[in-house]
Amino acid sequence: MAQLCLGTVQFGMHYGIHNTLGRQPTAEEVFGILDAALDTGIRMFDTASAYGTSEELLGRYALATHGGQIISKLHPALEGERRDVQQEIQRSLTRLSVTSLYCYMLHRVEDLDDASVMDAMEEAKARGWMDKIGVSIYSPDDAMRAAEDSRIDVIQVPYNVLDQRLDDCGFFECAKENRKEVFARSSFLQGLLLMSPADAEAKVAGSGVYVERFQAMAAEDGFLPREAAMLYALCHAGISYVVFGVDTSAQLNENADLLSRCHTFSATYQKLYGAFRDIDVNILEPQRWKVSL
Repeated sequence: MAQLCLGTVQFGMHYGIHNTLGRQPTAEEVFGILDAALDTGIRMFDTASAYGTSEELLGRYALATHGGQIISKLHPALEGERRDVQQEIQRSLTRLSVTSLYCYMLHRVEDLDDASVMDAMEEAKARGWMDKIGVSIYSPDDAMRAAEDSRIDVIQVPYNVLDQRLDDCGFFECAKENRKEVFARSSFLQGLLLMSPADAEAKVAGSGVYVERFQAMAAEDGFLPREAAMLYALCHAGISYVVFGVDTSAQLNENADLLSRCHTFSATYQKLYGAFRDIDVNILEPQRWKVSL
């Protein structure tokens, strides 16, 4: 069973097509969510320099002093020499009020080909600025490439009940063989799986029929869409952490409570596994959606 990692992009910027607040949470609301996360035993937190004010908020909260482990990421727009990359890492450490990170990730898989970037990352790791080097990927081909790269310790992948391409290509077996830690994001497909089928179809053409089928299969076994979507990722043997985002403390507690329900989900998991194949990538990949996030 995977553990939970709280994603913090929505703390620093308006994010997601199913944002329930319709705005960014206030600093006070963010600190309340972080309190709730720590109270439920969550210790892993995901952020990035590209996430608006997210790093600053985590630093103001002094998350590391409360036992939080932090993952941050290199800004995707950064194109520089080794010194530029290391200065960017140092800026993240300063904003987060920490001297070291659990993991620092590349936000673009293309950076694996940039010798100056990778030299800077490996040197920063050797200096103790981060325990692990990671990469955030978007496609199965890139996931396989990262799984075979000896410099990479952690891989963050998009994974949800509709997007089972990583199962089909053997990624999880390859990652396990090469001792990679796998973080899965987008369990709700940026909220699409939680919408009514009609609303989903209006947001992303062609998605409504799949959302309807998923929600019907979940309901047959007594699970809400939110529960089934999260449990599907949590119950995957190849996933170490599921990255999820919330707008409120109540949502945080609802998701944390799901950890105790994995044992009741096995039959539903088997039913959902393999039920969705050959779905158009224009539905599976939010960066292709023709909507304003």
